[in-house]
Amino acid sequence: MNVTIKTQALRRLRGRYPFGHAGDVLSADSGIGAGEVVDVRGEDGSFVGRGYFNAQGATPLRMLTLEREDINEAFYRRRIRAALNRREGQIQDTDAMRVVYAEADGLPGVVADQFAGVLAVQLRNAGAEHHRELILNALKKETGAGAAYERSDTGERRKEGLDLKTGELWGEVPRRVRFFEDDLELFFDWQDAQKTGFFLDQRDNRRMLAALVQPGQHFLDVYSYTGGFSLHAARRGALTVAVDKDAAALGILEAVARANKLQAGARLGDALEVLAQLEREKRRFDVVVLDPPTLAKRRDDVPNAKRVFTDGAARALRMLNPGGKLLISTCAHYLRVDDLLDAARVAAGEASAAAQVMAVTYQPADHPYMLAVPESLYLKSVLLKKD
Repeated sequence: MNVTIKTQALRRLRGRYPFGHAGDVLSADSGIGAGEVVDVRGEDGSFVGRGYFNAQGATPLRMLTLEREDINEAFYRRRIRAALNRREGQIQDTDAMRVVYAEADGLPGVVADQFAGVLAVQLRNAGAEHHRELILNALKKETGAGAAYERSDTGERRKEGLDLKTGELWGEVPRRVRFFEDDLELFFDWQDAQKTGFFLDQRDNRRMLAALVQPGQHFLDVYSYTGGFSLHAARRGALTVAVDKDAAALGILEAVARANKLQAGARLGDALEVLAQLEREKRRFDVVVLDPPTLAKRRDDVPNAKRVFTDGAARALRMLNPGGKLLISTCAHYLRVDDLLDAARVAAGEASAAAQVMAVTYQPADHPYMLAVPESLYLKSVLLKKD
């Protein structure tokens, strides 16, 4: 089966950009099933590569290779092996990491996180679903994971015309998946957790803030989820307050804190409303984290997302002690570092506070940012110090 691409799109695809949008497709053979592998050709009939094709998908073409190679289990094993090699020696002091990061690892729609001997898998598009068994077999053989579960319950599957899927894939998956990060023993309930279970991408930022906090200081973790930031700070002797509207997540935070013999405070509720309440209580903090969920899934969402950051950061800056630190972080591709800085600048003005930019950080090495795939850069954070 063949799909012909318009000439203006060829440079992008040959430059290893993996997405062929609806406007890039000139024609497609009839009878191509959703997610089937097709030969991609230029208008002159020349071979460009091979990829998944789903005529009904939001992004119909997802490139797999520029070579004339079979897309079989051996192909997927090579890609997974290359992903593991890319991470070798990069991730320290933990037994959890992202082993496959979709297009950034040459596997469109495939995300896999490994927590000790348990693998968490997402298959996000019709192509990955079409090759489900090949991909799962390859993951099992290359990672050596003794158990695996699926959390293919993302909105991306709906856009592909796919049903949502969750459940055990192989082995005996414990209800609570356990792993360690630095000197913390962590766990989560995989059936109730968000996404693949735990946000591994904030690992470097958690360590950065833990190194800054001092015993007895007050630490505020806004949009905390299961409190990764709070737990690291509590281990360093900080007095922590985690804020989230997910009661189950805060329950896991409290259980993990007890298991690690730590104290961790929690406030259930809408983040901005709780921030306002804390400000009315005249609470003071030495370190604040503002790490909301994706606020900008489309470019049009950016102005509203910046307003949320401005409101939250202004309240945080007013509650920060002099010399206090504020980390603002976004997991939205469409929000740029400049957008975070703009929001922080306005927030500082509203809070009548002077602030210094101490650091700008990005996602860790197990979430690679590939030059040819701008969408693979999503996590951006700015660390501020209140003068």
